Amino acid sequence: MEDVMLKVVALSLGLWFWQNTSAAQTIETGSLQGAVRDENGKPVTGAAVKIRNVERGITVTVFSRGGNYGAPELFPGRSEVSAGMGGHAESSKAAVEIAPGKKTLLNLALKRSAPILTPADWIAQLPDDRDGVKQLVINRCVNCHGPVNFLGRRFDRLGWKKVVIDMGRIEEIGPPNYESISDEEALAAKSEEGERITAYLTKHFGPDKAPGLNVPKAAAYRNTAGEPDVVITQFDIPTRTAIPHNLTVDPRGHVWFVERYGEKIGGLDPKTGEFKEFPIPAKVARSHGIVADISGFIWWSESRGNHLGRLDSRTGEMKRTPLPQERSSPHTLFLASDGLIWMTQIRGNRIASFDPRTESFREYAVPTKESRPYGIAVDSHNHVWFCEFTGDKIGRLDPATGAITEYAPPTRYSGPRRLALDRNGNVWFTEYNTNRIALLDQESGAIREWEVPTPDSGPYDIVVDLRGKIWFDEFTANKIARFDPATAKFSEFPLPGLDSQVRKMAVDQAGAVWLSEYKNSRMVRVVERR
Repeated sequence: MEDVMLKVVALSLGLWFWQNTSAAQTIETGSLQGAVRDENGKPVTGAAVKIRNVERGITVTVFSRGGNYGAPELFPGRSEVSAGMGGHAESSKAAVEIAPGKKTLLNLALKRSAPILTPADWIAQLPDDRDGVKQLVINRCVNCHGPVNFLGRRFDRLGWKKVVIDMGRIEEIGPPNYESISDEEALAAKSEEGERITAYLTKHFGPDKAPGLNVPKAAAYRNTAGEPDVVITQFDIPTRTAIPHNLTVDPRGHVWFVERYGEKIGGLDPKTGEFKEFPIPAKVARSHGIVADISGFIWWSESRGNHLGRLDSRTGEMKRTPLPQERSSPHTLFLASDGLIWMTQIRGNRIASFDPRTESFREYAVPTKESRPYGIAVDSHNHVWFCEFTGDKIGRLDPATGAITEYAPPTRYSGPRRLALDRNGNVWFTEYNTNRIALLDQESGAIREWEVPTPDSGPYDIVVDLRGKIWFDEFTANKIARFDPATAKFSEFPLPGLDSQVRKMAVDQAGAVWLSEYKNSRMVRVVERR
């Protein structure tokens, strides 16, 4: 088996860069609090107050209640403070020095500001031809990116057909190359689905079509007494073009992530805000999944490089192992309790395991053709659960027999994307295309669905916190949401910034929810205050 190894220069001393972190090294923090008033002097509830530490690239966001806000545990230093209503541009800005161990007071006044629109707002405005094509376009054209990629473009029928062909054959999140498709190749291509999408795009976004979409009204977030209160902390990754995809939290509480376009593995110590980055020894890896084991090894998958990688965080060594079959595109990873690393192969249409002890793979073909297996998890009975994104099913693999059982959600074309298991072994998953989250009961096989309050929000990843609450991100609505299974109540929180495109979430040992901001190259921590 071919292996590629690299000693990372940054770790030439052979030390795990966080292994000596102690309580004495933890940075002493300060706090900020004050009042938020509107232009008429009235208290404002639900205003997003952002405190950005300019020196460290760390931004903390809290939401006002009853006209007041409070931001604890801020890193000391020069900071910029801004405030605005959810869904609107910031209208109040100030500079402040956060001192360690001290409380700083700052009152803020808001002014009217323009609304900020999310991709979900624009998706809702897409013309509906009443023949299901709009939903088909959403299912096929807003999976890896938002609608802005085609809303601002104008092509004739042949041009749109080339784009549709290119998107259908493109490598896992690779560069578009529709200009390389000849007229003859485009005319010869036959696909009923492709023809329907092409006809829709030509009709509404042809060369003679002016932008005909109405500007929707963005909804403001209301942080009322009955809603959970959260603190959102964003950590800027040093490589600003990192484009982080998946992330994981190791047993020490450090956050690890893949830099898909930075071609690195990154690590963050939340206690200090310190990052470390380790270049992957490959020209084009396009890393995707990542897990951390108890021995200090960090494992990642390369959807373009077609390798499984390993970083030894104690020595800095990197090792890459090729997959058994070419163009498998290893995708999401899951570390099972027995030490096996499970993965989905999105192009290979397989589920696979890797045994680190023997360095051997075992692969299982998914029965549904071109199902694009996506999210994956392993339950306490060692059954492997996975999403079939375009196969529109949830799969269960029994490794003991190799048998795969498939479950179809009640709603067609739902697009199951990622999943998570609760303490009772139930399978929670997102339905990206049809704006729902769902629960699969292992005992009965029954599936129950709940529609997300924000239309066309694109629920993407999903996790279960330490109290059994369900968290998921709304990819196109730029929000994170919490669902309480006991009350069936949703709570939604706007993410600071524009079009974050959260791809993966994780829960740490303290119960905080972590997110990767793909578009903005940040790690994000969400803590619920009680």
